[in-house]
Amino acid sequence: MATTDDYGQGVSIAALTDAPDAATLAQNIANAIVSRSIMRFASASARSAALTGTAAPVEGMVTWLQDVNTLYVYDGSSWVSLSPTSVLMDWTALSSIGSYAGGFSASTPAPRMRKLSVHGTEVWEYEGAISVSSLPAATTTLAFTFNSGYRPANGRGFSTYNSSHYGTRVTVAADGKLNFSVPTEAGSGVSKVWLDGMRITNPAA
Repeated sequence: MATTDDYGQGVSIAALTDAPDAATLAQNIANAIVSRSIMRFASASARSAALTGTAAPVEGMVTWLQDVNTLYVYDGSSWVSLSPTSVLMDWTALSSIGSYAGGFSASTPAPRMRKLSVHGTEVWEYEGAISVSSLPAATTTLAFTFNSGYRPANGRGFSTYNSSHYGTRVTVAADGKLNFSVPTEAGSGVSKVWLDGMRITNPAA
């Protein structure tokens, strides 16, 4: 292969003086096209298994991962996401991914959770509200328990709004327990707690 393409992309072109070899010619053309196209893989592990040895990734290579619906480019040392945001799990009612404790139930708007990939980082978001029949002040109370797969590796804490206007301390523990705590000033008048604004970045950390 004595020459390359006119666009400087390194695609080898057979010269007239080369020995006839249709198999090699076809393989060189196929490899050049594939490596410069958007390659599709089921997951990052499938990509790693395929792109190794003589097929190792090179700077500028682009891939699409089907499990996270995300586009990546290889910068010479690692794969960098080109998709700003992709949905890993659409908005899902809490009742479908866990169970409410006694005295707690879905309110309006319905409490929901979703999972996103933001520039390659997993993010969990929550919205909606939970109704409360009795929430003692200055006491941590279990409101909901998430099923496995919806629990962060380490506990997270948030401050959200509630019907008493004094705010609520909300925690999501590694065992899936969603707990509420309101200050003494809130008294016993809390009837609703909002989850809007709760956001867990990199829940596996």
